[in-house]
Amino acid sequence: MVHPNQAAFAEGLGYILKSWTALKLAVEQEWGGPDSIEKREWMAETLVEYFGANAKKLDEFDVEDILVQIMSDEFHTDLEDGSAFAVSKHLISLFNQCIHGDHSEVAKLREKFASRSQQPAGQSGNNEGDSDTDGDDDGSEGDDDAMGVEEASTSQEPQGPIIDEDGFELVTKGRRRR
Repeated sequence: MVHPNQAAFAEGLGYILKSWTALKLAVEQEWGGPDSIEKREWMAETLVEYFGANAKKLDEFDVEDILVQIMSDEFHTDLEDGSAFAVSKHLISLFNQCIHGDHSEVAKLREKFASRSQQPAGQSGNNEGDSDTDGDDDGSEGDDDAMGVEEASTSQEPQGPIIDEDGFELVTKGRRRR
């Protein structure tokens, strides 16, 4: 039987992945092929297993590396927007809350996901209304930023897609902060 804390983490992780703009676009546009949804589900299962096996020695950079590697291998997407690190931090924070029996973040994610689950990722750049959820006074670490919701911007759309030499569309952020 699955422990309630593990079930809560798996649920929250699923919401975070489904709300991550880069992954949402990759699935919607089938960058991973016709089984992109199944790849996202596999990714979630893999991460739940990883967190369970490495609970005492979780590192944001290691989780980021896993996210970047899966996005590259399974969805042919090179991330350059820093969103994988933000998602990594959010997942570790969620995991630490869940293992201590605090499922409040999962409840917040559930509510946010339910309110915008049917919105295509391509529209996420136009949802300035979503930024009102950034101001939550709950101390959560910028949930929407961690999920990559603010990563897509409308200024990228008029430029058209950038196709690399292998014929893959690159996902890039409009401004770099490094």
